[in-house]
Amino acid sequence: MKPNMKTAIATTILAGALILNMVSNANAQPPKSCSNATLRGDYGATLTGTVNNLPFAALNLVNGDGNGNITGEGTIVYNGTVIPSSFTATYTVNPDCSGSFSSSSGTTENIVIRRDGSEVQIIVTGLALGPATVTGLAKRLGPPNAVTQ
Repeated sequence: MKPNMKTAIATTILAGALILNMVSNANAQPPKSCSNATLRGDYGATLTGTVNNLPFAALNLVNGDGNGNITGEGTIVYNGTVIPSSFTATYTVNPDCSGSFSSSSGTTENIVIRRDGSEVQIIVTGLALGPATVTGLAKRLGPPNAVTQ
């Protein structure tokens, strides 16, 4: 029995798909889970939005110790007034890379961390200055899990 052209093409496509699937599965790694250790090292963080319907922005240098503690300092600009800031905070990171943050100033935030810890998305959920709509992004400043003393 002589195979027809449609059968030959279908077989070739199927074989190619199977090979591509095997190659991609061979290179696939299981998803990495997160923990407090994911946030370790120095980060540059920016936050922007409004507080009490007035413009708010912050630029901070933050250090996570990988054990749930943060120290930071930076500059806040609130309705045009420049305010130096420094703070300490605690954080919790869940296995799904979500988490929360609570600072000594009374600020609370929800966070989502990139699995390698290189980036943190931030939304402020509570701010001592008043009602806020503030979001931000923190990026690691050095190699993964770098710690400066």
